[in-house]
Order: sequence, then C-alpha cells, then structure tokens
Amino acid sequence: IHRVRLSLLGYMQQSAKLLGEAAALRLLQAPHLKLWCTPTTVSVKRLYATKEFKEAAAESQVDREIEDIRGRVKGYTKQLRKHVTSSYKFRELQTSISTLNLSMSDAQQRKNAAAANENSLANSPGHVSIEVLSNGTTQMAPCVAIRTPLKTYLFNAPEGTTRFLPALRLKPNNIFDVFITRAVWENISGISSILLAKMEGSQLPTRLHGASNIKSFLECIRPFQDSDFGSVKYPSLKQRDPDDPIQYPSTVEECTLATHNSYEDAGLKIHYIPLLPDQNTPNNTTRRSTTDVAYFIEMKKSPRKIDPVKLMEMGVPKGPLIGKLKSGESITLPNGTEVKPEDVFTDDSDDASEKKRLLIVDAADEGYARSLSESTIIRSFSGPDASERIDFVVHLTPEKVLKTPEYERWARELGSQCKHIVTNGSGPVVPHIDSMYKNARLLHELQPALFDELRPRGWRGIISQEADLGVEEDLWLRAAPLQRWHMRKLKREEPIVLDLKEVETTGERVGQEWRNAASEEMLAAKEAASALGASATSDSSFPRVTFLGTSSATPSKYRNVSGYLLETSSSSAFLVDVGESSYGQLRVLLDDDVCEELMVNLHAVFITHAHQDHMNGLYTVIEKRRDAFMKKGLAYIPLVLVCNKNVIKPLRSYTHCFEDLERYVKVVDLATSLQVASHNAHWSPSSPKRTRIDNWVPAPTTMEIVPKIPSGFYDKEKWGLEGVKAVQVHHTRMANAFVFSTTDEKKIVFSGDTKPCELLVEHGMDADLLIHEATFEDGQEHEAFRKKHSTMGQAVEIAEKMRAKHCILSHFSARYPKVPPLPAYLDEKKIGVAMDGLRVGFDRLSLVPLMTPIYRHVYSEELFVCEVKKFQKDLKKADKTTTNENENDKIKSVRA
Repeated sequence: IHRVRLSLLGYMQQSAKLLGEAAALRLLQAPHLKLWCTPTTVSVKRLYATKEFKEAAAESQVDREIEDIRGRVKGYTKQLRKHVTSSYKFRELQTSISTLNLSMSDAQQRKNAAAANENSLANSPGHVSIEVLSNGTTQMAPCVAIRTPLKTYLFNAPEGTTRFLPALRLKPNNIFDVFITRAVWENISGISSILLAKMEGSQLPTRLHGASNIKSFLECIRPFQDSDFGSVKYPSLKQRDPDDPIQYPSTVEECTLATHNSYEDAGLKIHYIPLLPDQNTPNNTTRRSTTDVAYFIEMKKSPRKIDPVKLMEMGVPKGPLIGKLKSGESITLPNGTEVKPEDVFTDDSDDASEKKRLLIVDAADEGYARSLSESTIIRSFSGPDASERIDFVVHLTPEKVLKTPEYERWARELGSQCKHIVTNGSGPVVPHIDSMYKNARLLHELQPALFDELRPRGWRGIISQEADLGVEEDLWLRAAPLQRWHMRKLKREEPIVLDLKEVETTGERVGQEWRNAASEEMLAAKEAASALGASATSDSSFPRVTFLGTSSATPSKYRNVSGYLLETSSSSAFLVDVGESSYGQLRVLLDDDVCEELMVNLHAVFITHAHQDHMNGLYTVIEKRRDAFMKKGLAYIPLVLVCNKNVIKPLRSYTHCFEDLERYVKVVDLATSLQVASHNAHWSPSSPKRTRIDNWVPAPTTMEIVPKIPSGFYDKEKWGLEGVKAVQVHHTRMANAFVFSTTDEKKIVFSGDTKPCELLVEHGMDADLLIHEATFEDGQEHEAFRKKHSTMGQAVEIAEKMRAKHCILSHFSARYPKVPPLPAYLDEKKIGVAMDGLRVGFDRLSLVPLMTPIYRHVYSEELFVCEVKKFQKDLKKADKTTTNENENDKIKSVRA
C-alpha cells in the first residue's frame, strides 16, 4: 500500500508538469486518492490547504454537478418520448426535468458568481454606450440598448428584435438581461425569438426584469410544448436546424418588481423605480397590472489601468502575478515584498469625462409623473441643491403624456446638463437595416408594377451612429435609429454606418454586368407590364395579395416570417397567417394613414396552425385595429379569428396575464373532433388519456367557415367572399389550408405548411391562384417528409394536379436568406417565386413568373453558393452509400 501511495504521488507530480496545476488538482479530488493518510503525503495535504486548491476544487465540484444534472436531464428526456403526454409517468418526468433545469441554472449562477470579481478589471467595462435599436417609426416598436464590450442590456424587446439586432452588430447570445418598462405586447413580443436565436450549449440564463408573468406566458407559447409534437424537446448539443423552431436553448429567470429592487453586476447597478397611476385618474385600460417600471442606471467606477513603469519599478516579473494584480488581488514577490493593486495602477482617471447616470422612463399615463417626482432616488439628483446630476433620460413615454405640463416640469427639474432622448415613435423616419431597403429598391426598379420601395421612400444617403439625424425640439431630442451616446468611451470605437446612397448604373460601374446579361429578360418583363397598362402596385385590380413574409421558421435580413394580406376590394381585407412583425411590414409597405384605414377594413384573420412564425404577430394586429377604430371615432366591430385551439390558448394566457384582448375578437374554432350525445359509448382512438366519451365521431377533414361565423359579422357583399373552406393538411395535427371563393368567382388557395396533400388538390381544383409552401429545395425530399414540409418540385407537382391557373411559391427555408434555388422548370411551367413586398393583383399574375429569370442574374452569387452546398451534400451522401456497400460486401464475403 505504501509503494502504491508513493507511485500515485509521483504520478500526480508528473501530471502537474504535463497537464498543468488545474488538471492535477482536479485529479486529486478522485475518490480513490482520499485514502492518503501516511506521512509521505504531507506535501499533498499542504496542497489541499492552499487557496488555489480550494478554488479549483470548488470549481471542479460545480462543473461535475452541472454535468451530472445535464446527464440526468438527457436520460429523462429519452424516457419522456416513450410516454404519451397525458400519462402520469410523462408528467412525473416533465416535473423532474423542470426541477433539474432549475438546479442546473442555480449551479451555473454559483459558478458565475465565484468567477466574477467586482474589483476585476476584466469584468468592468471599458466602454459603455446608449444605443437606439428602434425609435418606433417603421417596422419595430421603440427599443433601446446599453452596450458594453462583454454584454448588452436590452430595454424592451418588441416584435422584430432578433431581425434588427445585427444592425447594431449585436447577437442574441450576448443578451442576458431584458428590462421591461410596461407589461404590454409591444414590449415583450420579441423575447421568445431572442431565446430561440441563442446558440445551443449556452447555459447562462436570460433574466427578465420588471414585469411579472412573462415567464408564465413564454411557457405557454414555448414551441416545444406544442401538443402537436406529442413530446417535449429540450436543448441538445446538436446544431439547431433553422426549419425546426422547437427549442429554447436558454433558461429564463424573472427578476420582478415584487421580488427585487435592483440588479447589479461588475459594470452597472440598475435600480427599479415603480410607477403607479394617480388614484384620482379614471382607469380606462384593460391591462391586468398598471404598475410600470422606470430604470435608474448608475455606471460603476471605471477600471484603472496597470502602469508598466510602476511594474518595472516594483520588480514585478511577467506572468500570472500581473494577472492577479489586474483582478484586484495583492501579490507577494519572490523577495518577500508585498505589492498591492493600488501600487501599480496609473494615477490618471477618466472619471471627469464620464457620464455615469441614466434614467429610462415609459410613463403610460400622465398620473405616472407624480411617481417620478416623488421617487427618492430621482429627487436626490434633481433640484437646486443636488450635488450630482442625471446625465441622460431616455423617454419611451407616449407623446400625449410627454406634452403634458406636469411631465415637462418634472423633466426640467433634472437640470440643463441632462440630455432628454425621446424614442416614442415620434422621431425622424429613417431606415433601420440597409439590406432590406436596398433589396426593395432594386426589386422596385426591376418591376414597379409588382414592388414598391419601402417607407421612407426615396431615402438616399448614409446613416451613421455619429450622424446628427435626431431632431432637437426645445427640451427634447427626438432620436433616430442607430444613434448612440457614450457614457464611457473608448478612443478607437468605430461607428456603424449604413450606406443607402444611389448605386451608379452607367458605364462600367457597379451593377452593369448583370444588367447587360439580363437585358432581354428585363425588356420582356417591361413590355409585358406595358401591355397590361401596369405602372404601379396601387393601380392593380382586386382581388390582390401582398406577401408580408416569405421565410420559414425564422426571419432573415431580406425575408420576414409568414404573412399574407388578401384584399377583395378597397374596403375589404383579410390576413392569412400573421408571423412576427407582420404589422411592421405593412407600415413600411404602406403609409401610417393607409395602415389605419386597412385595419378598419380588416374583417378576419385566418391562421393555418399554431407555430410562432405563423401567429406571433396576431396580438399587434388586434391592438392596432382597436386603436384605429378609437382614433377614427368608430364603434368597434370585433375581428373574426379563424384558428385552432392551440392558437386560442396563448391568447387566453395573454389575457389572463397582461391585457384582455379576447374581448376584441370573435373566434371560429377549427375543432379536431365532435362529440354527439348517445347512450352507446366507446373509447376514442385518438384520445391519449383514453377518456370515455359518448359516440365519438371523427372530425370532417374540411369545414365551411362562413356558416360558423357568428351572425351579424359576415356580410357577403361587404366582405367580397362567397365562401371560405378549411382543409386539413399534412403538417401538425391541427394544420389547415384555406380555400377562398370570392364574389367575382375567383378561387384562391393558401396551402399553409404541409407535405404534398391530395385532399388539398381535390378541394383546390381549378384554382385561379395557388400560394404553396416550398420550404426545401429538390433533393431534400427525405428531410421535407420528416419535417412535414414540401420541396419546390413537390409544390409544383401539386399545382399541376390541381390545374391551378397561377402558382406562386413561398415559405422558403431560412438557409436561403435572399433567394431559394431556381430550377429551370419554373420558367417552363410559369411558376412564380415570392419575395417580401410582392403586391400582385389578379390582372398582373402573369408578370410574376417573368421575374424568375431576372432573379438568376441579380442573385447569381447567392445561387452559386446554393449549388456548391448542394454538390457537397450529394458528395457526402455518395461517399456514405459507397462505404455502406463496401461494408455489406465484406460481411457477405466473411459469411461465404
């Protein structure tokens, strides 16, 4: 035993040399080494007593705990898939997994807390800036960020946040704290997309500050809990597929006003200030909670730098000792001299040039101004006797409150040095992303009869973070998108620049090469439009379809998620699917006054199924429609909502948690089963609980919608619809396509998400227009079948079987951000390919297929990349097939 102990000690010494101290210390924690107790292990015992060993041991213990929890979650998840959702075992496993995830989050927090040192120079940000992601004038509601080199603090997360973050060179993975000022949809609607966009394997939680019940609502809309999948899918180590939005890779924590009064890390301290309405003011809101939150942010002391001259004077050698000084620890030199961090820091400080204090306010009502003036935190920085002042105030406050005398008086009390930044939707209308504007401008140039420029139309120039695009108005500075203000500035911080200048197209300049190559196709398209007398989208005939989003699952810079506007007349409109930012897409395609008129004329919304990319924009549409009726002084007419029960559940959850929106809609539920009273009872074959019901009858695979609409809402002449039919398709269990029959005898089919469906062919026969999904390119039929989608070739085949007069393909995979593959048969069969912003009346459907050959020239580089990727996949598939054949031959020869 003694010799074994000696050999183990020698092994540990060698490990320390070869693997480093940390690895050796972890090996010392092995259970079989705890038997060391002889005098020969005195050196090891001393090592156990050192500070370095204890820290490494604690870190190792937490790491093992996290790995153990992760393994147990993986095992439970495998078991979970073997049980039906209604079984006791399923619920027991689900509860265990939830508890383990909470334990893992707690362990991760302990690890982070141990690693974080407030005095550490590494954790204290050297650069802090206030940046405007959106001022609320175009696609996106107001949103502001505080940015540091290591992390970003987001204030409100409206629809489209994930799509617009790259404009500020930000990624969802760097956002761990979201601060909500008011618990309303426009402030919380982008949170789920942020969570889905986070990279897998990121175990740091995302904290939601301020409002309550957000986590509960997120659990309701969590895609992997959708009953259509039949099981819960948790984060895995595999790369996330852009066409399969069914997992949140990040855990969520709530830091609500009820449980916290501040948040603090190495760089900032953020105080929560409750805003309460005036008790004397009548409450006209339908919100469940009227307590909002303002945030007072104090920047901590700037990190002091190490002076290399002082290091040399003190005799500090290169290596880990300098790192300890940077982390705020004192060190002892080999000669016994103790050196403190203060001994080697530089003498100069940039504190005088820093602007340390920021207040972010969103006062929904003028009564909230009293809470601001009575706040002890704010009062300490206002008034003539205050020694320190607030440097910035960001006002998300609505314009009607901002202009009240009481609110303005409070703002002036903060002093003349305070800069009042207004981001409430009243600022200058400026593009947020250059890519989508450039693309829309190009499409408008190619065919103005089908595409419009985006609002603000005609914008030409450069947008820079340093440009003075904001509008000063007495006390207020109405901010432009992407503007920033420094609280602590690095000397070499490059601004973000969006170049939207007019591209030269003459001579041998940019763009001339593809224009020459596509000259014949462009001339043919122009002549076809001239023959139809088509010069602008606004003069096209009805029915008219506008494509608000043509991407599947997640948006890209060029494509939003699913949404279609169907107009049967100038006073009758319908929406088919409303993915996130659908209303924002309408705002940039149309003017605000046209959007308001459109909302009043919107009779119904049809949602094909309950995935977020098809329904997450519903609540904004309901709210904007309500506001449009109020602004015009019209008696409100409820919106008819045609959907399945999985769409209704989140709506009810939102109503319960935040605001009553159910009162503004009349629901037509596309039920999946019927129950008829009878004395003869039997088991339902599709019931997972095997519940006993009376005379269960399978639901019809099609449903006529008009008879289901409550009386008094449907008006044949006003709606311009003869009828609407819901057809079950092959996607989720309750997915439907819709077949519209207009009063002028036009038949329009929206497939929704589906595999090739013969039932849709039957009921859509002889359609005038088929809009069919084409998520995958040809050659990926197996993947399409597995995810219950269609390839481009399959969609075209359905159009041929249906004998559709016109077919436009849409819902392309997010792996094709700008354009999907464009096979030659699209031209032969006159199949159109949708782009965001396509607005086509029935008199111009023949123009859409003429754009496909032009796209091949315009997007030649993107199409080449698609071809290369497809070629690489084919090679891998061929290599795998060859390997399998060789192995089979070997097995046969051995058996022989």
